This record gives sequence, C-alpha cells and structure tokens, in this order.
Amino acid sequence: MIHLIASDIDGTLLQGGQTRLDPALFDVIERLEQHGIRFAAASGRQYTNLRRLFAPVADKIDYICENGSLVISDGSVLYKQVIDRALGTKILRCMLEMEGCEPLLSGVMQCYVQPKNPAYADHMRYFVGNDVAVVEDLTAVPEPFLKIAAYFPDGATGEYRLRIAQAAGGTMRPVVSGMAWVDLLPQDCDKGTALAVLQRHLHINREETMAFGDNENDVELLRQAGLSYAMKTGNPCVLRLADRAADDVISELNMLLSELE
Repeated sequence: MIHLIASDIDGTLLQGGQTRLDPALFDVIERLEQHGIRFAAASGRQYTNLRRLFAPVADKIDYICENGSLVISDGSVLYKQVIDRALGTKILRCMLEMEGCEPLLSGVMQCYVQPKNPAYADHMRYFVGNDVAVVEDLTAVPEPFLKIAAYFPDGATGEYRLRIAQAAGGTMRPVVSGMAWVDLLPQDCDKGTALAVLQRHLHINREETMAFGDNENDVELLRQAGLSYAMKTGNPCVLRLADRAADDVISELNMLLSELE
C-alpha cells in the first residue's frame, strides 16, 4: 500500500505557465492524510516559496527543497547539503561573467541575486514567488551556499550547460530544471537522495512510495519510488524511466483515493 507521495511542482503540478496550484489539490492532500498517506512537495524551489504555494496545507506536508539540498518535515530540518564556498565562489564568478546568464544563490530561507537586468529580481519575486535579497556581490553572502542555479531568459542551451559544468570542474553536475534553468548539484545530492532521507525518517519504504515528475531533475526521485509517474508532456528521458505516464497528478491521486474510499 502507498504511504508516501512525492511530487515535483513546475511542469508537474503546475503546467502550461500556471503559477497557482489547483485548490482541488488541497482537498486531495487532506483526504490522503485521513488514510495515513503523507504528501511531499519535491522541487527546485525554496522552502518559503513552497510553504506559500501550499498555504492551506503547509503544516501537513513534507518538503524536499532546492532539488534535494534541503529536507524539512514537521518544521525540522532533516537534511541539508551545502556547497564548498571556494568552489561556489568560482562558479558564481563564471556565471556573472557569462553573457545572458543570471545566477541564483540559495540559502535556507531566502535566495540571493546580483541582477544584470533589474527585471530578473522582479521575476524571482513576483513570478517565481521567492524571498529574494538583492546583493552587490553574491560571493560575499555570509550564509552557507545551499544551491547555485543559472537562469537563462532566452533558454538554457547545451553550450551554457557545458561552460557551467567546466567551471564546476566535474565536482558538480548541471541538471535542467525547466527550459530556462540549470541547477548545479553536488554529485551525491538530488531529489532521490532527499526522498530516501524522508523515507527513513517516516519509516516508509520504497515500495510504499509514489512519485511524479517531468524533467531531468526528477529522475532520481522517480527511481527512489516503487511506483513512478511521468507527465505526458515531460522530458523523454523521464517518460522512458517512469512506470506510467499521466496527464495530471490530481486525477491519479483521486483514482488512488477511490480505491481506498
């Protein structure tokens, strides 16, 4: 029986440019809880962003944030992966010098930007919904570097990914997180590793876990679940990996609930 459901957000729960979750999802999460089934948001987004997105049920779900760099359950940090400061500084400087690239540095509760275009900070605040601090020098941010990402308004091409990977010197891997984003993750950090941390904490095994995703940064998440779904609009690599394809998450969860009720 399924006891834990983990779902990606952008491209999975939010499709076609949506910025707000379907309110029907909150009712579904409440009903899942009544059957002893936990729900976890698994995203490249920051923790505070996810709490706002899931506001009606924010205290009832678990969080895999920053593409697996941070895991929070019942308000407690279960897992936090940080990037070596010297390496992070080198990567950020490379991104700052790269034309068409806007770096993003994440801490636990907020992210930091050093905008080349002022519209970038507004995009992060008002479209993405992050808690954003604009700084003069990203490399001087005092808190530990949790995640580094690059935003490419014109699209994250293979050339950009290669240059970022070269700056990381093979110690981190770039993953696509939407058409305009490339996230840099430590080799041992991903949504699957984070899901395993949450599973151990909740005493739930892989076979009791269902997961949904749509892009490269969801691959390990789906592999860590006994039953995996890829969105039909998702990346071909995810569709090949997943057990099943789905049009939307809510319909699949309602089908699960119909079997229980």
